[in-house]
Amino acid sequence: MLNDSETIKSPGRKRVALFLDGTWNTVGDNTNVWRLKALCAERGADGTRQVAYYSTGLGTFVGEKLRGGMFGYGLDKAVIDAYKWLVETYEPGDEIFIFGFSRGAYTARSLAGFISKCGLLKPGAPLGIGQLYDRYRKDETVSTIWKLYAAREAGLASGSVEERWMLDYAMRTPIKMIGVWDTVGALGVPFGDIPGISRSGFKFLHTGLRVSQENAYHAVAIDEHRKAFAPTLWTRKIRDNVPATSMAAPRPIASVEQRWFVGAHANVGGGCRSDLLAQIPLRWLMDKASSLGLSFRSTVTVDPDVLNAQLSNSYGEFLHGAYRRVSKPYHRIIGEPPRPFPGGRDETINETIDASVFDRWRANADYRPVNLADWAQRHGVEPGSITTPVLAHDPRTAVRS
Repeated sequence: MLNDSETIKSPGRKRVALFLDGTWNTVGDNTNVWRLKALCAERGADGTRQVAYYSTGLGTFVGEKLRGGMFGYGLDKAVIDAYKWLVETYEPGDEIFIFGFSRGAYTARSLAGFISKCGLLKPGAPLGIGQLYDRYRKDETVSTIWKLYAAREAGLASGSVEERWMLDYAMRTPIKMIGVWDTVGALGVPFGDIPGISRSGFKFLHTGLRVSQENAYHAVAIDEHRKAFAPTLWTRKIRDNVPATSMAAPRPIASVEQRWFVGAHANVGGGCRSDLLAQIPLRWLMDKASSLGLSFRSTVTVDPDVLNAQLSNSYGEFLHGAYRRVSKPYHRIIGEPPRPFPGGRDETINETIDASVFDRWRANADYRPVNLADWAQRHGVEPGSITTPVLAHDPRTAVRS
């Protein structure tokens, strides 16, 4: 057993920030992921050291564009590479921040799931990262590191060498913050079992929220109309036969929030040239990170002309216009009602709508998104009369900016 002491929660020695970019995105695309990484200071306002990791998006290299962009090829490697960097960089007591956009957001959430389910290996551990990742990809019947520790503390012996090594060489590691822009999780083709591109290979990537993920924020695009880019929101399963006292308590909106913004996918995550719209969701997540201690070299200023900024026509221009000939426009559901499943229902967690959405509705008579109009009709409200961020499921309840 390694002799490193393990601390589940203690004052951070340093802040460790990972930035995982979106499909086909690189530094030159100037996404919100890259911009936030570039703005990340080397030391916090309190003198705490800050270190950063940046990964380009899936399908950014020649020969990988189709596999990475359309099928999610390379996601496993992106998760493992980021995890390996954390193993080499993290010390007990450090604070971890993870950011991502698009499928980079899916990668970020998968990485967070890997850490939350299996812990973070100590340097030099005999248990390999690849073996631990294989365990992570198994279904929920496999015990998490938290359950293994609970069993040990109850005096129960661990069965396998793998589980004993997890207890000896992996750390239960909290994640201070997950910050993502427009998570896209449609990975793989919908048939067969083709290594690297079949959806079956991504079935058990755990992108939901866990208790050890202390704060989580998601910026979501109202005006994205490609069904292939449907958002993956955080949800909570409510089971009919499980009493409320036995379920995890709902997460407060102060620590978990999914906020809708004006714009298509790239308007929210950044990457369009001369785009004013990306400033607002960038500033929102930047403010969330700042409130949790991550420091930046400077702040982001929202341009005064943002209410008249042009929306990206991602649906019409995708694949040089070929996509619109094979797929109808798709309208994302804002404040989606609970989705039933056998024995329960699935609810989205803490959806809100940014005040800038209603500002644009008032300022621009041409801005009347079908999904926003449908949301307003369902709740009996007039968008133009709303002046603050509000809960999507209860628009008469204002939330903090």
